[in-house]
Amino acid sequence: MMIIDGSGNASKPSEMSPAGAAPVPAPDFSRIRPDDFADEDYISPQVWLNDRRGIPYYFKHFHTVANAVRLEGPHRGFVDIAVHRSPEHNYPYNARVQENHLWFAYFYTNPSSWNLYYGMPQVQYRLEAVLEHLLTLQGPEGAFSEYSPGGYNLPGTSFALQFLGQTVRLLEEAKESNPDFPFINENLYTKVLDASRKAIEHVLHDSAHWKHGTGFTNQYTLMWSATAAYLAFRPDGAIESKLRERMTESASAFISPAGFYYENHAFDMNYNMGVHIQNMMADYYYFKDTPLEQEMIEKESRFIEWLSYNLVREPDGSFFTSNAAVSGRTESAHYERKDIPLAEKLPLARAFVKSQEEVALEIQQAKSEIVKDGSWPNVPELQRKGGSAFNPYGLYNRILYRYYPTEAERAEAIAKLPYLASESFNHHRSDDRSGLQFTYVRRPDYYAAFNAGPCKVNAQVFGIGLLWHPRAGIILSSQTEAASMKAGRGLSWGTKHHNSPRVYENGDVCPRYYVDGQEVMPIWGCSDIASGDIAMRYELGTEGQKTVHFGEESISVTVRHPNRFEEYLPLMAAPGDQIDLEQGSIVLNRGDTNIRITFDEGAEAELVPRSFHMYSYQMQMLILKASQTLQYTIKMGSR
Repeated sequence: MMIIDGSGNASKPSEMSPAGAAPVPAPDFSRIRPDDFADEDYISPQVWLNDRRGIPYYFKHFHTVANAVRLEGPHRGFVDIAVHRSPEHNYPYNARVQENHLWFAYFYTNPSSWNLYYGMPQVQYRLEAVLEHLLTLQGPEGAFSEYSPGGYNLPGTSFALQFLGQTVRLLEEAKESNPDFPFINENLYTKVLDASRKAIEHVLHDSAHWKHGTGFTNQYTLMWSATAAYLAFRPDGAIESKLRERMTESASAFISPAGFYYENHAFDMNYNMGVHIQNMMADYYYFKDTPLEQEMIEKESRFIEWLSYNLVREPDGSFFTSNAAVSGRTESAHYERKDIPLAEKLPLARAFVKSQEEVALEIQQAKSEIVKDGSWPNVPELQRKGGSAFNPYGLYNRILYRYYPTEAERAEAIAKLPYLASESFNHHRSDDRSGLQFTYVRRPDYYAAFNAGPCKVNAQVFGIGLLWHPRAGIILSSQTEAASMKAGRGLSWGTKHHNSPRVYENGDVCPRYYVDGQEVMPIWGCSDIASGDIAMRYELGTEGQKTVHFGEESISVTVRHPNRFEEYLPLMAAPGDQIDLEQGSIVLNRGDTNIRITFDEGAEAELVPRSFHMYSYQMQMLILKASQTLQYTIKMGSR
């Protein structure tokens, strides 16, 4: 029989015994012990925030996902369950919904003693159906659809290739290790490889995809490892040559002179820390110890150096606060650790990863937690709201190369983070394409990041992005307007007209810079600025003017505004902090550190808790209400 999908394409189900259509059974955990799983099965890849799910979680819920695959038309092979992409995008025309074929391939090819799905006909039947449906979503030129029938685009294609490459790899490795392994339908397998080649050639040669990729680079850098995965089983000199050409071009086209990867033609911390680091992981798997390794190290060292200025570490190492308020695509994000195997060859990156000792402890804790209260396996229930409920990245990271430094190696890298390696500097980074400007000020009692530029995306918020103390940790953290909209109220540092919903800093901030009173002109790229007090002076829309002065011992802010206005300072309060609001001042005591903000006595002050949390910290918004002028000073020191 022929199955016709929504685009009019026809596919023929694989030849297989009717037994393959029987339901995929649930695992019987009474026949499995926790120690049957390897230690590495309990490691949680750092994909999404606080993701603690290991292989037992995915193993328990696999049958639910597998049995959701449509086995009859229309859209035979569609993974009809919202556990990966969001429900509003969970439709048969979306190639990204099919990405969980990687989990099908994993359980089908994994010979571990606990895995009843190894070589199981029901899993093979569904894996083939999922792949067959995915192939119907490829357009005539080679691209795959995402948001509509025939809506072919770069991300739909590059992400499809990313996961297809690893499914092919798992199948090939299974066949190599076991000559009797029941390989999938050979005709279908050939079609998968042919479709991959068609998509790769299309993306690498198409000028429109390249142009789009220069603005949304995470969608194109996937092509490096996806193409390498294809070449591993089908060597092709012409494709390899074009891949090298595009990789070389990307060094200047994809990475800002400031060091970040372009997202929405500007900057986005979430995408830089999320998809880009994922892409780096796969790149290192394929380019490690090859002629392309050094090119990769040189390129990514610029990115890691960028992160070293924009991720500030809590003194206890519990997490990093990001300078993310200027992000142009998503809300701000903050991080514990990331998986960066390239840290093996790029020592500074070790500051942001798990150590060997932490991994050993994580495995021990996971083994204890999974049998907690006599429940086996004690894992979360499967949510059906999209997102990362059944996440192919939870596997993708596991089957690539892993590297963890020792505690000593990581400590050495942490000590080289700029704001820890020095107690005093003025550093500037600028991007000529977006006009974004970033200034970093380190003094013995604080580290601050100040962001500026033209506001091209509604989410961006400029001005002071973060304020950090070497012993107390994060003190002030401004968030994007996207985060504010999600929380239902402002979360950003800045000045607001008394009847406006947003701060002026959610608009153009194009300051003039002064060092010790003398104007300086920062250059594009990365450079240190002369030592001394540094100040930024900029217009508040058409209403007033603001000066931020970074001194040796304090930060001073002066606001001039013809009408009533409010100044917002997003303080981050840790458990146990003592905050005292007095006439003309507010004092935050944390451990042995005292943070004092003094302001004009005529200003009306209010401390308002926000629902925004950053791990154990909660935002407390200090609002200073004034008219015409306001001056305030932030000073930190020992109690």
